[in-house]
Amino acid sequence: MKKGLCLILCMAMLTGCIAAAHAAVVLDEDQALQYVLDEFEKIAAIPRPSSGTDAISDYLYQWGLDHGFASVQDEVGNVIWDVSATPGYEDAALTALQAHMDMVVVSEKPGWDGVVTLILTEDGILKADGTSMGGDDAIGIISAMYLATNEAVVHGPLRVILTINEEGGSPSGVGNLDHAVVEDAAYLVNIDSEDYGTVTVSACGFGGYVFSGELAWTDVDPEGKVAYAIDLNDLAGGHSGVDIHKNRANAIKAVDYCMAWAKYNGIQVQLSSFTGGTGMTAIPKVANAVIVFDAKDEALFAELMDKTIGLFGDQFDRTEAGYSFAYAPVDVPEKALSVEESAKLIDLVAAVEDGVNTISQRYPGITETSFNVGTVSFTSDSDQMFFMVPMRLSSAWPALLANMQFTAIANAFGYTMSVSDDVNLGWVEKEDDIIAEYYAQAFKEYTGEDCVITAVHGGLECADFAEWNDNLQIISVGPSVIGAHSTSEHIPVNTIVPTIGSIGTLLGYIAEGALD
Repeated sequence: MKKGLCLILCMAMLTGCIAAAHAAVVLDEDQALQYVLDEFEKIAAIPRPSSGTDAISDYLYQWGLDHGFASVQDEVGNVIWDVSATPGYEDAALTALQAHMDMVVVSEKPGWDGVVTLILTEDGILKADGTSMGGDDAIGIISAMYLATNEAVVHGPLRVILTINEEGGSPSGVGNLDHAVVEDAAYLVNIDSEDYGTVTVSACGFGGYVFSGELAWTDVDPEGKVAYAIDLNDLAGGHSGVDIHKNRANAIKAVDYCMAWAKYNGIQVQLSSFTGGTGMTAIPKVANAVIVFDAKDEALFAELMDKTIGLFGDQFDRTEAGYSFAYAPVDVPEKALSVEESAKLIDLVAAVEDGVNTISQRYPGITETSFNVGTVSFTSDSDQMFFMVPMRLSSAWPALLANMQFTAIANAFGYTMSVSDDVNLGWVEKEDDIIAEYYAQAFKEYTGEDCVITAVHGGLECADFAEWNDNLQIISVGPSVIGAHSTSEHIPVNTIVPTIGSIGTLLGYIAEGALD
């Protein structure tokens, strides 16, 4: 879900290149916005984390039935509504509107129950109270609701596809969807992008490198030993695709550096615990480690940490604010890894790549491949080590290089890792598709503004749909969703209705046969 900006074509280049289409849809914009806010309040009241979508699935299935749609809820919880065409447009091509139900759950509130409290500020910003908001992708669901029910929107036959667990978790929504849902469709509009005024035609794939091995925890003799906790909290975090290029700190890498630097300077570190991150698709904003070492090195450790924390502040003074980075003595724990095994784990996390890897040559300014060390959990509760380094990619060659890079790292540290040469590049645009150009015209006609055609360094379910129907023309659009997957997530409400109106105008073009 999820976008960087890359100007490929603007409306000035498109004018005269596509057939004339009918006038823009006319919406009561105040009514449309109120509809969105009302429906968002209802959805926000339903907890819907990845792997916890049963309640929202039931709600949406019943909503479709209540509005007279032919509705299906499959065995994993995906919901499909078939919406009859506007009278007179029954023979138009079938168009699918698609969004996902789940949200990334991030909270500043201990014990949060998953119910989102929405706040609309006086300057028109929709946000949540201390949690992620789930605008990714509630706004897509609600846009589809409005387009399917508002009589001002002229459309041919519509199919609304609402999937579970797009952000992660199990079971996969799109992975268990009947391919027939798009086999008879000509067009698909995914409403899961996050930059207003853009239309996405390509998205990256997602893979990962999993390191595994055994952990041998040993009893700690507290004599002559001290223990310290290193804590980093409240970083900006963000989406591991669209925010990866923004020079935001990775809490896991920062805390690991503290331990690696202590080790490098001769302190015999024993790792008692190391945890961090909230999910593979989120830049980690929190990490914690507890280490044990000789009491004689306590002054040196303090000197190293003070310098490291200061340098961290210098590096991230423009991108991070309000964070807490500290170290403090704690009781010596009962269990820890040996000095040698601790060194292996600390060096492994230090060695793996994080952040932007390559920049696209096809879409200037767009990240082509990247890594995000999203989670870590090394504790005495488990004797097995599993450490995953996810990769976003839209080109095969950097992935092949990464295969060898991470194989070399695994070999060097004595861990096990498997790689595959079957690279998933995600969703790649087709040169003959015209739907993006028509959406750009619809956007111009509805808003009076130019629209850009772009790629995105994020995962979209469009990749799966494209595999199931070679003739399906696909775009991804949406209003601005800023800070998705974080507690700073918000939507400027003045981007919502213009996006809905532009999609509605495109549906009118399709109903009239302009794209045939």
